[in-house]
Amino acid sequence: MPLADFLESTLAKLAGYYDQMGRAIEAPIRAKVGNQMFFRHQQYSDVLLCYLKGVKLVSTLNASLVLFRRGYVQEIGALCRMADDFFFEIMFFVKPLGTDAPSKDQQRMFDDFFREEFEDPDNPLGTAKDRDNVPRRKINAAFGQIAKDELNPHDAQHTVSTVHKAFSGYVHGAYPHIMEMYGGNPPCFHMSGMLGTPRMAEWADQLVTYVYRAIMATEIISRRLALPDCEKEIRSLLVEYEKALNCKPAESAEAMLRRAKKK
Repeated sequence: MPLADFLESTLAKLAGYYDQMGRAIEAPIRAKVGNQMFFRHQQYSDVLLCYLKGVKLVSTLNASLVLFRRGYVQEIGALCRMADDFFFEIMFFVKPLGTDAPSKDQQRMFDDFFREEFEDPDNPLGTAKDRDNVPRRKINAAFGQIAKDELNPHDAQHTVSTVHKAFSGYVHGAYPHIMEMYGGNPPCFHMSGMLGTPRMAEWADQLVTYVYRAIMATEIISRRLALPDCEKEIRSLLVEYEKALNCKPAESAEAMLRRAKKK
């Protein structure tokens, strides 16, 4: 099976699990915001936040596959930056940090996530609400604490921050990233996708990693929702994915990072 088809099939299975997990969450209803009606949940929770971030993660990776089939790998980079944000925000709520209660930054992200964009959608310019985003470094630091059994917290935070900054170049159109579009014989800028170029293999590997992480995030969400049968099935999917693509790391994160530092 072609890689793109396999990844698409895997994401379809994840979408099915989100449909299944969604039945454990109170369904949204039509609610009035200003003078308009929108679907909204009646009760908010950190588990709902994680679930919705997971839904967005799967959707974003499906969009990445559409671009991959046409060779638009630069644009995949921008979507992968988004996927990074969703993944680490889910990790941010895996467990309270330090105490049994949410940390101040967790509460801050929670409040900001569920805040309406406009108090009155009919008057967006006059009723826009300010966002109170948690700095990315704090989310990365939280991941460092979560991963401390596998990796030095400082190294984990630094690694995540480095990847975040590197992929930001695809969002903002940084010079080195744009120049990845140049090449061929005769050389030119590939503005209609990069099919047939070495970039395709590089981004195929990236998508394998991102879908792998999406499976892990989905397993965590099923655990937060206390759905052991669903969690078991997703774990089986993860094992099947590892075997099919031979993508399970052969060494610890600490060992891989030491090797990377020597290069």
